[in-house]
Amino acid sequence: MSTYTYAATDLISGETLADSLPLSVQSFGMQLNGSGSLTGSLALNEAYAVNAPAVEALECRRAVLWVLQDGYPVWAGIVWDWPDQGRKQGTLPISAQTIDTLWQHRLITDTIIYQQVDLFQAFIDLVRYGTSKQSAYISSLSPATTRTPTYLSMVARNGAVSRLVVPQGAAAIAGTQWTASYTYSDLTQISSAWQDMCASGNLEYAFVPGIDSSGALAIFLRLAYLRMGRPAPASGYTLTYPGNLIDYSYQRTGSQSSNVVWATAPPNGAALQWQSAYPHGSDARDLSAGYPLMESSVSWQGSWVTTQAAIDGFADGEVQLRAQAMTNPLVTIGGSGYPKLRDIVLGDTTTLVATSPLHPPTSTGAPGLQQQVRVVGWTCYPPGPQQPETIQLQTSGVVTG
Repeated sequence: MSTYTYAATDLISGETLADSLPLSVQSFGMQLNGSGSLTGSLALNEAYAVNAPAVEALECRRAVLWVLQDGYPVWAGIVWDWPDQGRKQGTLPISAQTIDTLWQHRLITDTIIYQQVDLFQAFIDLVRYGTSKQSAYISSLSPATTRTPTYLSMVARNGAVSRLVVPQGAAAIAGTQWTASYTYSDLTQISSAWQDMCASGNLEYAFVPGIDSSGALAIFLRLAYLRMGRPAPASGYTLTYPGNLIDYSYQRTGSQSSNVVWATAPPNGAALQWQSAYPHGSDARDLSAGYPLMESSVSWQGSWVTTQAAIDGFADGEVQLRAQAMTNPLVTIGGSGYPKLRDIVLGDTTTLVATSPLHPPTSTGAPGLQQQVRVVGWTCYPPGPQQPETIQLQTSGVVTG
């Protein structure tokens, strides 16, 4: 069984607010391209002087809460809310979310134009813009009211994010270009612009806690073009039931799948909008196997489409996601099982091997299920008085072709 400890730092200054917090945590988790959450509670002593340091260290909007598994940071997020229900429980409920949620509260208040800019560079530029309102791609069309010295001074003081490490060198280059414009009057959330990059630019990202070169707690921005994580041979673990898994579910979302996807994109000055052309966007293998026609549409967001090949390729990618990846196993690892959280990289591909009444052994005795899956999120349930330690991995089918 792992040992979990909790610490807090100041979001802006990075100052340590508490080295050890007496928290009872129900669960915490992370996922690719999106936020993860933590729910827990702080036990309140009758003597306020005993409570005060921990209560102050968990101040909403200012505190970054860290989870350490056996001394290594595996989760970090901002304490956003105290969903308090009263004093009878003798606790203070705490709700925190991973640090990417901060950029939901940062808007693009200038006109920014990315014209054939490296995808990672555009993402990193928006990260920095959210903390400083400074960008190398601000257009001269930006209104002067958002560039006043007093406003920029306030942003420099109150927009900072300490302990954040962004990619440098080769890790900051995707090798593919991004073209998009964000107009000041739209007041676009930066997190929304990121989602455009994920949907239309095939980008994946995660804010991952770790230890920096000086040995201090840090949050590292990880970026990937097309796919984050390691291939199955390099991930170093297999998910086996019975074995290191204590349970698994095999969810299939046929109601959400499509085998023909029509992709569209704004006209960008042309008379008509772009639309994918059949057979692009169709899953010939699924249709040939006798599955019914299921059509859907998807709109290209953020970037500009300038060729038919681009919108056709977008449709091809989307139909793979909606047809081939409709199986989403959820697997549960016990507290003494492997892998531990620090062994898992979001996006890892691994093999799920299972034998059960749903997947009985073959005639040769081989496991009934042998499938490659991809880890797209996880939720940890730390040990507690009424709660055994478990880790649930959210997986998806591996898209091929």
